[in-house]
Amino acid sequence: MKVESFSIGSKHYINEDRLVVRDLGLLGIIAVLADGMGGLSLGDKAADVVAQSASDFIATNYLGQDEGSILHNALGYADKCLRAVSIANKSNMGAAVAIAIVSSRRLYCTWQGNVRIYVRHNDRVRLITKDHIADIGYGRTALTRCIKGGGLREDVPFIESVLETGDDIYLCTDGLYNVAENTLFNSSIEDIQAIIGTPEDDASLIKVSINHAK
Repeated sequence: MKVESFSIGSKHYINEDRLVVRDLGLLGIIAVLADGMGGLSLGDKAADVVAQSASDFIATNYLGQDEGSILHNALGYADKCLRAVSIANKSNMGAAVAIAIVSSRRLYCTWQGNVRIYVRHNDRVRLITKDHIADIGYGRTALTRCIKGGGLREDVPFIESVLETGDDIYLCTDGLYNVAENTLFNSSIEDIQAIIGTPEDDASLIKVSINHAK
């Protein structure tokens, strides 16, 4: 597998996206992308805690099986970690997140919020996640799910997908797909970064290319 990534901060504020990629050897890789919630405190810290704690949990507990439970519990662990940090900082903190395990030509993933996961297969692209957002009027939206230190709903989404050589997986924050979605799947990482430029919103991408079994 080949992994490429970048994170570009907004021209107005500190970057509140965080990404983590970890190689698990024969078990594959973990990719986590978190986006700190605008309107809440310490978005950069929230995204960092969520991304790091979720990846730590999987790296410690994943044995190549029970992926649905592992991902669910990783979100729960990240939620508990963020709760502790929120209390310590006396702040209301939250982050959207998507997590992928890519192992033995299979993709296992979960998410909370509007960080998206796409899969490109034979030049056809599927958005496999569904944004957890609601229209609150006046052209505005709000997240209906996130990691916020308040516990998870029971129906945490889980997707398993078979992969083949030549497939690509993309994890993207909204600052990325809102600007570059139309060119995301036929452009190099360098070209995507050039398209993004200095964005209005933080823009982050993890791309995993399946070029051999692992």
